Amino acid sequence: MSETTTRRYYKRKADIIKMKRKVANAKKRIRYIRMFLRVSLIVLLCYFSYWILNLNMWYINPKDIMDFNPGTVKIEGNLITPSYKIADIIRRENAPDEQIFKFSTKQMEESLSHLQSVKKAYIRRFWFPARLIVFVEERTPVFIIAPNDESAPIAAVTEDGHYIDREYMPIPTRYKTTKILSYGLNNDNYENWDKKRVNELLILIKTIEAYSKQKVIYLDLRKQDDVYIKLEDIMLSIGKIDESLSERIKRIPTIIAGTKASKEKIEYVDLKWQNSTYFIKLKDKPEKAGSKEKEKENN
Repeated sequence: MSETTTRRYYKRKADIIKMKRKVANAKKRIRYIRMFLRVSLIVLLCYFSYWILNLNMWYINPKDIMDFNPGTVKIEGNLITPSYKIADIIRRENAPDEQIFKFSTKQMEESLSHLQSVKKAYIRRFWFPARLIVFVEERTPVFIIAPNDESAPIAAVTEDGHYIDREYMPIPTRYKTTKILSYGLNNDNYENWDKKRVNELLILIKTIEAYSKQKVIYLDLRKQDDVYIKLEDIMLSIGKIDESLSERIKRIPTIIAGTKASKEKIEYVDLKWQNSTYFIKLKDKPEKAGSKEKEKENN
């Protein structure tokens, strides 16, 4: 091999080594740039996240809670429960001093569920801007209570046996309720009725409506031994609610047919008696025997 060829060989080899060094340096610089960009992006994301999470729109202004601003706190589903009762509970709870998504609504929901008319409450949080919507599931009232027929209702009882006091009156007309006259005395205090007692009265009312083909206007429980039921066309005195009542109720269709044919004004029909006996009380007149007269004729 000549000297020229040897010189060229070593020169080419040196150029290759130099090029490999340049490529290696370039790759190293690219790695450093990528690392720098990655760290910079992470820092920017952290800063941006911190900035986003500390925006005022993530927080509820305590003043909006106290004023119950409808743009911040909204109530839905409360047909019976007054809005001020819900607002009072929301105000009593500490306004969240953290982002809305960190705020726990469990305590508020439990407090709302203790209201007499509320069966269940759920609070939904909206994040941006921060606001609350209170969803209320209410109990269904079936009875409204009054001391007499002329008085406005002073209380209500729900189908699951819960008492609702005067502060929730009046009950919306969309609920099909039956008026009950009661003083809440003795052993039949409507404040202590349970679901069993409510079902008993509902069955009684539905049974009388089925036999009479008329709506029960009110049920008078002011005297436990002398219960009255006001229908659309007639008043019934059914005496005590006991085992014999079902048999006495079966006479209602016959009694109604007879009273409709009468030209005299009837105050009430007395169904306290056993067997087929009943009495008709005319207005401003003494009692008139019904089937009792037939029994005398047969004897």
